[in-house]
Amino acid sequence: MFQEFCRLHTPELLIALFGLIFVFAAFGEVGGEAGAFLAAALDVALFVILALLVHLAETRHPAYRRVAIIWLFVVVAGLATVTASLGAIAILPEEVDPEIFNPELAAAVALLFLGVFVAGLVSLIGFSRRFRVWLAGYLPFDPDSLLHTVALVVILAMILIPPIPLLVTGIPPYLSPPFLEFMIESGGLLTETVSLNAYTLFWTFVGSFFIAGAFVRRSPRETLDRLGLVLPTWREVLFAVGAAFVLVAAFHFIDQALAALVGFLGLPVTDEEAVNLLFSGVLTIPGIIMASVTAGFGEEVSIRGLLQPRFGILLPALLFASLHAFQYSWDGLISVFLAGIIFGFIRRRSNTTTSAITHTVYDLVLFSMLMVGISI
Repeated sequence: MFQEFCRLHTPELLIALFGLIFVFAAFGEVGGEAGAFLAAALDVALFVILALLVHLAETRHPAYRRVAIIWLFVVVAGLATVTASLGAIAILPEEVDPEIFNPELAAAVALLFLGVFVAGLVSLIGFSRRFRVWLAGYLPFDPDSLLHTVALVVILAMILIPPIPLLVTGIPPYLSPPFLEFMIESGGLLTETVSLNAYTLFWTFVGSFFIAGAFVRRSPRETLDRLGLVLPTWREVLFAVGAAFVLVAAFHFIDQALAALVGFLGLPVTDEEAVNLLFSGVLTIPGIIMASVTAGFGEEVSIRGLLQPRFGILLPALLFASLHAFQYSWDGLISVFLAGIIFGFIRRRSNTTTSAITHTVYDLVLFSMLMVGISI
């Protein structure tokens, strides 16, 4: 009886579970490794709950549709709030005198919040059926599916909102002097990152599995197939490793060309010294291995594995680049976008496992070069 109840109400039980995780991660006072483990699930929980609410709206009762849309707005608003807050950190001085009005600073903050708000509004074009029908002429998704509609809005929001601070301030928030100074004083740049990256990878996999419909619409085996996770052949492994080294060599010159082009256009170029400082906490052998695996497999499963089969190569590659907008300037974002296109073609021609190995080895080589002091 209990097993049958769990089987019939798996979505509701998973929503309750991830809801509790979200509450404890966001508002609980759990410290130590347990707190870090829950904190790593914070973002994932939002998207898992959204996907499950959409599933209930399509299979149980239309009332869930309204709840799913409300939760979608919560997710987009949360992304906008975090982005605007990080952008404000990049431009606000350490101490602000409320009695002294700084018109330039006020204008910059107002433009930042306005840009984030407008980007969020533009992402809602995903609700337009005309737009979805037009897009479906190029991509293999269903314009009448609530799940695909909600996913499209989320993708557009995550493409459009994160670059706004860079667009307004000219500085990626994570590379801004106030942020780096805060991280240095708090010890955040030197903290042990192995366990944190391991927790992030775990929750990324778990979240991707449930968003892809594990135990709800698909069996575990079907979910693995949907995500493109297969046991690679030796030929695929050798191809992935070789492709990674070729990409490292190619992007050494591509990145220099992009930096020169972006600088020529008068746009801000990524500060390599600040990037090196940002990654300083990773630069141990266990650190670079775990960071590379987390980025390689986590990003490939969640972007190329989960999104690409429905939204093609271009939109996930734009999303992939946008997720790096807090740490790179325009030259870096273009480089990440081009890498995302290449990973996307590897995923299309083979599987997600192969693209993940390529991505992992690529990052591992770059981090290793950084660790031994070779400029990248």
